[in-house]
Amino acid sequence: MSEQMSERKSSDRLAKIGLAGLGASALIGVASLGTARYLVNKLTRLTPVTTTESYTFTPFETQVAFEEVSFPTTNGRLLSGWWLPRPASQRVVIAVSGYRGKKEDMLGISSILWRNDYNVLLFDYRAHGVAREEGELITLGHRELEDLQSAIGYVRERVPQSWLGLLGGSMGAAVVLLATARDQTIKAVWADSSFTSQQDVISYNWRSITHLPGRPILSIAARIFETRTGHRWRDFAPLAEIGRIAPRPVYLVHAAADSMIPVEQAYQLYAAAGEPKELWIEENLEHCGVYFTYRNEYAQRVVAFFGKYLVAERSVQQPVSANTAVSAG
Repeated sequence: MSEQMSERKSSDRLAKIGLAGLGASALIGVASLGTARYLVNKLTRLTPVTTTESYTFTPFETQVAFEEVSFPTTNGRLLSGWWLPRPASQRVVIAVSGYRGKKEDMLGISSILWRNDYNVLLFDYRAHGVAREEGELITLGHRELEDLQSAIGYVRERVPQSWLGLLGGSMGAAVVLLATARDQTIKAVWADSSFTSQQDVISYNWRSITHLPGRPILSIAARIFETRTGHRWRDFAPLAEIGRIAPRPVYLVHAAADSMIPVEQAYQLYAAAGEPKELWIEENLEHCGVYFTYRNEYAQRVVAFFGKYLVAERSVQQPVSANTAVSAG
């Protein structure tokens, strides 16, 4: 009898331990789900438009001729943009901003390109800029790529025989790389601070900020993101497609001390790209810091790059210095 009672007590203790384990697992599961939802919300949801957001620079401040334009994207939503016209030129560059960015972020380099005889289009993605609408979601590249493809369609209608190049920074750099890989009519692409894939950059920032492993939070978050947006993190990967751009040229720029997108991802993209390709790395600078530290050199390199490739004969043209370009009337 005592042995039976002892066995029963042991069994009861095991059952309690098992139930406790199940309870702990349930708590961990609930916590993981909540954390994953919070992460996806932070990545995708809009911030309210403030009353002062429209108090910003426009091409008027840089003394550049411009038109306010709009064009529809895939769901019929009208996107707003600025067209910087050079009617006598067939050269066009579309300048693309980054995550939660806006078209005025690209106004500096776009004004320099305009002064060097390029038509330039700047635009706001859905869920970006002052025209963002309630209910829209940021998708970290998926719908933003669709919006760029709509912008390319607008350019083709406006300048049917255009020599088209793309320029982007951060998420915008990843977007222009994928757009170029998928559209053989784009002649050249300049990508500043691109990531290798959506999954890579989210995982890197999760680990660097939280110092926690990716599992199970990121696996759950990826499923929530797919349910919410209809897109998968792993499907947005410039590294997997950059090789298809060749023989068209790719120019990659990155800051060596980038804490948001590590410079190793730039080296991976460069290794995967075909010729012709160029890589410009600057030490001791943070994310997208190359332009702001080396404005004159950056402008000259951009103008020289597109001047070389956005021509029918692909002849090299002499760039105008950034200082001259900005001060020109």
